[in-house]
Amino acid sequence: MKILSVRLQNLNSLRGEWLIDFRQPPFNQSTLFAITGPTGAGKTTILDAICLALYHQTPRLKPSPTSNELMTRHSSECLAEVEFEVAGQGYRAFWSQRRARGSSDGNLQAAKVELATLDGNILAEKTSEKLSLITELTGLDFGRFTKSMLLAQGGFAAFLNAGANERAELLEELTGTAIYGRISQQVFDDCREQKNQLELLQARAGAVELLSAEQQQLLTAELSAVKTSLLQQQQAVVAQRQLLQWREQLNHATQAQHDAEQELQQARANTAAHQSDLARLTAHQPASKLAPLHSALQTLQQQQQQCQQEQQNLTTALAQAAQQQADILWQGMQTLQHAKQANQQQLQQLQTLQQQRRQQQLALSTQLAGFSSTTQQLAQQLDGVEFDQLRQQQQNRREQQYRLQQLQQQIQQQQKWQQQYAALQQQLSTAQQALQPVQTELLALRQQYQRLQEQIRDKTQLLQQQQLIMQLSAHRARLQPQQPCPLCGATEHPAITEYQQLNSSATEQELQARQAELEQTRLRGDELNKNEARLAAEIKQLQQHSSQLNAELSALTSSIEQQAAGSTAPSISAALQQLTTELSQAAQQLSQLEQLQQQQLQLTKQVQDTERQLAENQHRLQLAEQQEQRIGQQHAELEQQYANWQQQWQAMQLSEPATPLPSDTLAELTARLQQVQQQMQQGQGQQQILARQQQQLAPQLQQAEQQWQQALAASSFASEAAFKAALLPETELNQLQQLQQRLQQAEVAAQRLLSDWQQRHTVLAQQQQTSLTANELSEALQQQEQHVQQLTEQQGRLQQQLSSDSARRDTQQQLLQQIAAQQSQYEYWQRLNSLIGSADGAKYRRFAQGLTLQQLIILANRQLSLLHNRYQLARHSEAELELVVLDTWQADSQRDTKTLSGGESFLVSLALALALSDLVSSKTRIDSLFLDEGFGTLDADTLDSALSALDNLNASGKMIGIISHVEALKQRIPLQINVEKQQGLGYSQIKVVG
Repeated sequence: MKILSVRLQNLNSLRGEWLIDFRQPPFNQSTLFAITGPTGAGKTTILDAICLALYHQTPRLKPSPTSNELMTRHSSECLAEVEFEVAGQGYRAFWSQRRARGSSDGNLQAAKVELATLDGNILAEKTSEKLSLITELTGLDFGRFTKSMLLAQGGFAAFLNAGANERAELLEELTGTAIYGRISQQVFDDCREQKNQLELLQARAGAVELLSAEQQQLLTAELSAVKTSLLQQQQAVVAQRQLLQWREQLNHATQAQHDAEQELQQARANTAAHQSDLARLTAHQPASKLAPLHSALQTLQQQQQQCQQEQQNLTTALAQAAQQQADILWQGMQTLQHAKQANQQQLQQLQTLQQQRRQQQLALSTQLAGFSSTTQQLAQQLDGVEFDQLRQQQQNRREQQYRLQQLQQQIQQQQKWQQQYAALQQQLSTAQQALQPVQTELLALRQQYQRLQEQIRDKTQLLQQQQLIMQLSAHRARLQPQQPCPLCGATEHPAITEYQQLNSSATEQELQARQAELEQTRLRGDELNKNEARLAAEIKQLQQHSSQLNAELSALTSSIEQQAAGSTAPSISAALQQLTTELSQAAQQLSQLEQLQQQQLQLTKQVQDTERQLAENQHRLQLAEQQEQRIGQQHAELEQQYANWQQQWQAMQLSEPATPLPSDTLAELTARLQQVQQQMQQGQGQQQILARQQQQLAPQLQQAEQQWQQALAASSFASEAAFKAALLPETELNQLQQLQQRLQQAEVAAQRLLSDWQQRHTVLAQQQQTSLTANELSEALQQQEQHVQQLTEQQGRLQQQLSSDSARRDTQQQLLQQIAAQQSQYEYWQRLNSLIGSADGAKYRRFAQGLTLQQLIILANRQLSLLHNRYQLARHSEAELELVVLDTWQADSQRDTKTLSGGESFLVSLALALALSDLVSSKTRIDSLFLDEGFGTLDADTLDSALSALDNLNASGKMIGIISHVEALKQRIPLQINVEKQQGLGYSQIKVVG
């Protein structure tokens, strides 16, 4: 993993947006650089931005939706973005948080996160998905990242000076060897479980009861006899059921034959009841043959009447259309007359308007001459005035006023922060006092929890033994005095009375009471742990907040003193009052000059408007002359149209309309006239068509009349009225036909059903199987079935006894096989438990930690050979996880790590830190390393050795950044990222020096 660039905005003292691109010069020429600056300037903030962009937290703080101490004060948003590379693929990790409404005092909003490739493909936008994907891509979670790439302040010597137990916890945290402790505990628990299962199987096998050989033989003989009797009885039941079935079928056939005879009589009665309706249907048949001729005659008569009516309607419509055409012509003449008059009036108005515009043209020319003279006078007054100089002077005075106001605000802020600092110290003292009783009670609870666990293990083991003894109560009940035990063969049974009195309920109650007490202790412990963690976090946060506020207060006090020392005014208030007066005078003078300038601009605009009005008035005069010509042409066209309409109206020789007509436009009248003329032409054509149709209908009507009279005379009907009376409507005809069909079908079906049942009854009566009635046969069958049921139950009981004995034998064999397999399994777990198993998991965990420590020592010695070739690390010969230092200059003599000097301790700690980085990142290549640790404890030679070792790491391709304020280190590393404090503002800025 390699860091490519870091971008941050408004984090701690680094206000604004900053970008450090390690791919650009000068970082692409030398990858060893130093991050320098005074204490509290914000050097570590650069590393915080990397952690924040990747893992949403820093080694010191973790923002939340309700608290963000990382955001720069008086800002409304912050962000952190890192571009990094893993296995040749580039990624971009982003984190940001803002306040509501863009206000510095608004509520914090939810953070926005994103993980994408450098080509813009978004991989994750949710917090959980992003963190999981970061860990999957890099192979580093937050803990491993801070131990392998970011080596924070105070963390170098933590491993070197830790005790054995603390060093074991650190190894577990860094390398994940806690899994070996859980494996050791699981092996111990599994071994105990295997033993319990083996004991349970042995008890179950001893509790199985089996039948003797004599009992099996008796039960088998009895079962065979019962099966024979059951078979004979079942055959008798089948024969009895056949007799009962025959008797029931014969009785049913007798009753069905009687019902069929009644149904046939009912069908014949229904046919007789509808005889009148059937007679009407018979009379309709000859009338239906004459119906087509009668219908054809009526159709021709209706067509002749329709043609005559349409002829009369057309005649009336043509007369109305002629009168409508005359009215439209008269109305058009009137409309044209009015149009001529309006055209003449419009021409007169246009001539009057032209005269007015000529007079307005003369007035505008005179006004333009007056404006030009006034403009020259204003230009002479403004000549020589420097507006830019006046505005610059006013701006300088405003800046002085702003700086004085800022100084006043800083003094007020200083007082406010002093009050906050005192309140924080009080809160810190209160929290520390509240933490002490919690820690005392928590220690007592932990001891009580361990004691209760031991008691529960003892009670559980005792309860299992009692339950195992009680499971054999049935076997003990069958033991008789002076009779041998089937298991051990003893004839004396002295423990029977003691075991009979054994009761596990008391033990169970005690176990439940201890478990309840353990659960209460655990809940109380969880509550106290949460309180301890909350108080510890609160104390840590208060300490950090207090330290940060104290630093900001010192910076603010220094800034106020410097600004106050540079001011010549007797007081800030007097300086502000003097500046306010000067600003008011300057603003008044500038306002007067601006008014003159505004008047000049207005006059210039009026001149331009007057010139534009002159041009527009001239253009309107030209348009009026063109409009006068168009109106004259329109008047001539109206005269011609009036003559044409008058000629058409006079040709129709009709009088003027008696009533006034609606005032339509000439276009509407023309359209209406064309429509009326078209309607008259269509009506005349329809009159000719109707005349031809009447000529064609006359011979057809005469022929149809002759055919109808001849057919009526040849039929059985005396008149046309008799024919109509015999003819049935279509609906009634369908109903009568359906009625006739239903009556015939019902009679045929009843006759067929009667014949079938008569034949069925004859066949059954000839069989004559028994003379008993159905009730007598049913009672006999019921008695036989009860006997069969009794024999079946007896057979089931005997079969169940034999099957149960066989199943128990199979179960016993399976239990013996399971016991053998479980015995083998238990022996395997017993051997494994003897090697690595333990109740607390310490046996296997310590072994794994020892191997991890050995590997760590090898890696650290490689780094020490580069840093300082005098010392090597080794494991203590007696203490398993203790470290000693070998002094190669003193014949490999062993020294305790606490005897090292400050510089030597730092070098050994640095070697261990680099080794831990290699150990943690065994699955991920680390190409970037940041060291946040002071080098001030090293002398010049040792510092040269440390920097040479870091140069060697740099030569291997790693990018290494060192945070330090040591002057010698600054001189050795030319490439630096300087974090400089801005004087008096409490903020810092970043500069890259190559």
